[in-house]
Amino acid sequence: MEALIRPELGLTFWTIACFILLVVLLSKTAWKPLLHAVEERERGIKHDRQTAETARAEAEQLKADLAAQLAQLKAEVHSRLDEARVTAEKEKDLLIEEARRAAAAIVETAKKEIDVQRAEASRELKDKVAELSLLAAERILLKQIDHKANTELASRYLAELEKERPGLNLGNN
Repeated sequence: MEALIRPELGLTFWTIACFILLVVLLSKTAWKPLLHAVEERERGIKHDRQTAETARAEAEQLKADLAAQLAQLKAEVHSRLDEARVTAEKEKDLLIEEARRAAAAIVETAKKEIDVQRAEASRELKDKVAELSLLAAERILLKQIDHKANTELASRYLAELEKERPGLNLGNN
């Protein structure tokens, strides 16, 4: 074991000579292709890294663009909803106003119809009063009674007329 610890000059010379020969031989045949392959791999890794960085930057830009488009779409939807609400309010107000106008027209028509019916009733009443007055006058003339009896008879007929038509006030009472 001691021989391994103490170097011998011949063994050391041949070891160093083999090593130098191996280095020269490898440098001529293997080092250049090996270094070339390592450099090529390093360039490929750099290229892949740059491509990944570019793709990441593009993805970030695309993400920012999509976020901006989403915000714009949200704003547009919000504005369209507001426009729809305003339009609906206007439509509602128009419908209400139209309904009010129609109701006013119906009320006005009803008032006119009531006035026409009132005028017709008044005309009929006048005709009836005239008829009753003629009947009363005829009876008065047939009986030929005095002034007091004429007044009493007219009052009685007017009272009967008021009983037939309770809303009628002939100014008798």
